[in-house]
Amino acid sequence: MTTKIKPESQKVTLDSGINLHYLDWGNHGAPDVLLLHGLRGHAHSWDDVSLALCQDYRVVALDQRGRGESDWAPEGDYSGSAFVEDIVGFSNALNLDGFTLVGHSMGGRNSLAFAGKHSEQLEKLCIVDIGPSVDPRGGQRITQELIDVPETFGDFESVVTYMAKGNRFASESVMRRRLRYATKELSGGEIGWKYDLAIREQRRNNTAAPSEDLWPLLSNILCPTLIIRGTETDLLPREVADRMVETIPTGQVSEVSKAGHMVFEDNPEEFIPILKSWLSAQ
Repeated sequence: MTTKIKPESQKVTLDSGINLHYLDWGNHGAPDVLLLHGLRGHAHSWDDVSLALCQDYRVVALDQRGRGESDWAPEGDYSGSAFVEDIVGFSNALNLDGFTLVGHSMGGRNSLAFAGKHSEQLEKLCIVDIGPSVDPRGGQRITQELIDVPETFGDFESVVTYMAKGNRFASESVMRRRLRYATKELSGGEIGWKYDLAIREQRRNNTAAPSEDLWPLLSNILCPTLIIRGTETDLLPREVADRMVETIPTGQVSEVSKAGHMVFEDNPEEFIPILKSWLSAQ
C-alpha cells in the first residue's frame, strides 16, 4: 500500500523583491529537480510527476511569476529575461546547484534560456514540448484560447465544461486538478482565473515582450538534455526537436503517444517512466 505524500507549500522572497511560491516534496539531500510549468499552468500541474519522483529526488515545483500563489509581475514584466532572473534568484535562494531542470512550454523556453546562460549550474535538462521555433498553428491556437476564454464563470462546473471542449487526452481528474488550482472564487461568488490577467491582455493587444531567439544559446548547453514531445502536438514539430538535439551537444528526443502539447498531463502513464529512466541513467 502506497502512502500518499503531500508537498509543503512554501514562499521565498528574491533579492528583486518578488515573492515566489513553490511546492517542496521533501527528501532533502537527494538530487534536486526543479519543475517549471507552462503559460497557464502552476506548480500543481506537476503533481503526478512530482509524486512519482519524490522518493528518489528532492522535487521542487515552482509557481512562476503571475501564476498560482506567486506575486504578479511588477509593471507586467513577463519577459523571458525576467523569468530567467527569477530562476537564478530562486535557485540561489534554495541553494540549488548541480540540479535537474524540467520545463514545459513557456517553462521550457525559460529553461532553455537559463541553461544557455548558466549551463554550469545544471546536472541535466529536460524540455517538454517546446523549442526555439514552434508550429504557428499551435501558437495561434493558444493565443486565440487566451483571447476567447471568459473572464468569469458562474461556478466551477461551468469552468470544467468550457475547458473540456479543448481537451483531447487528459483524464477528467487531471483536468479538474488543473482548473482547481488555476481559478479562484471572486467576491461576488463567481469563479475567475488566478493568473494575472495582464498576461492575457498582452496577448490580446499584442504588447507582450518579444521572444528572444534561443537558437544561438543551444550550443552552450553542455549538460545531458532530453526533449520530450507529444506525438499529437501542434506546437513542437519533430524536425524542430531533431534540430535541437543536433545543436545541443548531448541532446536526445523521446516521444509520448496519445498526447498533445500538455504531454505529462495528457499521458502521465507513458511520460513518467520515460522521465524516470532518463533521470536515473548515468
